[in-house]
Amino acid sequence: MSHARWRAALRQLNAPRSRIVPSRNHILTRYRSTFNKPPTRVEHLQSRFPTKTVTFLLALGAAAYYFDIFEIQFGDHWTNHLDTGDGLPFHFYKTVEDLDQWLALAPGFGEWITNPEAQALIMEKLSLETGFTMTEKEAVDADIPVTHGVRFGGNYPCEDFYALGTSPGPGAQKWSFWGVFDGHAGWSTSSMLQMKLIPYVSRALSTLQESSSPFAIANSIAEAFTRLDSEIMTTAKQMASWHPPASAGAIAALAPALSGSCALLACFDPNSSKLRVACTGDSRAVLGRWDPVKKKYIAKPLSVDQTGYNQSEIDRLTKEHPDEPDMIDPSSGRLLGFEITRAFGDHRLKWDNELIKQIQYKFWGTAPRPNSKTPPYATAEPVITETEIARGDDAGSGEAKADFMILASDGLWNLMSSEHAVELVHLWLEARERGNGKVTNDPQRPRIPIPGRQDIIEPGVEYDVEGKKETTWKAESKYDLIDDDNAAICLLKNAWGGSRLGLVLGIWAMNGPRRRMAVDDTTILVVFFDRARGKVKKEKKGWFW
Repeated sequence: MSHARWRAALRQLNAPRSRIVPSRNHILTRYRSTFNKPPTRVEHLQSRFPTKTVTFLLALGAAAYYFDIFEIQFGDHWTNHLDTGDGLPFHFYKTVEDLDQWLALAPGFGEWITNPEAQALIMEKLSLETGFTMTEKEAVDADIPVTHGVRFGGNYPCEDFYALGTSPGPGAQKWSFWGVFDGHAGWSTSSMLQMKLIPYVSRALSTLQESSSPFAIANSIAEAFTRLDSEIMTTAKQMASWHPPASAGAIAALAPALSGSCALLACFDPNSSKLRVACTGDSRAVLGRWDPVKKKYIAKPLSVDQTGYNQSEIDRLTKEHPDEPDMIDPSSGRLLGFEITRAFGDHRLKWDNELIKQIQYKFWGTAPRPNSKTPPYATAEPVITETEIARGDDAGSGEAKADFMILASDGLWNLMSSEHAVELVHLWLEARERGNGKVTNDPQRPRIPIPGRQDIIEPGVEYDVEGKKETTWKAESKYDLIDDDNAAICLLKNAWGGSRLGLVLGIWAMNGPRRRMAVDDTTILVVFFDRARGKVKKEKKGWFW
């Protein structure tokens, strides 16, 4: 893939909004049309087309319109200055007959999703979200392990961001980095981390000698985390204190301090095969490691969720705030109403109430948290683990299998266990092997069953109107579905229900802010540590330049 296309793909994936756009390998692509002026009439399908075909095409058109598959671009005309949002507000009909034809044939708002032919096309040909799939050749060119990724927005706009790349480590040696940033109360903090955290960590590491101790390396990573958070919070505090109400400069500086974000950063030294994972918040990293005795991959934790359910975090906070036994709700694990105990930003967990009130009334900020007495409560300091990675050929045996890593925000882990995620990637690897490098060529790939009746509850889906319990479900192994060439998208589909396609389609059909009631923002990166250098001839041009 060319440099420009990869840059465009990364911009699309990390834009602060959610878009359902199929990947380049699928049947539908983004169509671009240019209008020099509004059409004087709407052209309709002629009567010689079968009604069923007309309805199906209109259903697909509605799907494309609803999920922004089609992109309309206007020329230098008055239409270019209209605020159309994601829609097309033009209705030009020459006759009443034209109008009646459109009213008769246009599908209802949700009718397209119940069309069996549309469902079949969607489930067979479309990824449920924009993802990227790095090939072995592209990985060799970029000098980074093969990575698959996906980002799906439950919030609107999406508050998750991610980053990846290579940058200097100790001794200025090239290291690989992957980051997942799960924002909350807005996307400003997570967007800031996407831009700055890897450069901050890389710059700190580059000041070390290549032979530096594990302690020195971990300390440099932790200091980079806390330094970036300190700069965010200090700049915001100064701007808020010195500037008048409604100041644009103060509001811009306050944005990454008033919102918040988790940060999960994996730092890999390919020379030593050492992996460091730094975790602030409840995004999670898990390693898939081959067990030659059990003949399967097993899950090895690379991070621990930092919430009020984590006893280490409870002990830390109790020691720092001994006179506040009620700051953590034991039933929800929340710290003063927040799900996580470590984060970037989140001024209400770090500043005193007087300053928070000033910002509330000067710059339309949020009110102080009840029972906040002795801030700061939260810190951006990460917990860091170190793991030696098996790359597949280290044991000198043809049976040796390389490790893989899953990095994901809690949108995945709320629905799926670490063990199940590793099991799914194992199944995905087996399917890819049977398909000679492509899961979609796997001779054992199951035929996708299309939901029939729409009035039957999918198995494992629960709700209770009287008990005020909204629809819930969990990913289960008996519903595993391995049918996508992107391992990250495979995990996302299975988190949404797997082979329970009625559930998957229902989640996919939700639009705008209502989607957050069903699923959280979800970012998934899957990294394969097997060495591809011996398999692929390196060329000058790479996947990103």
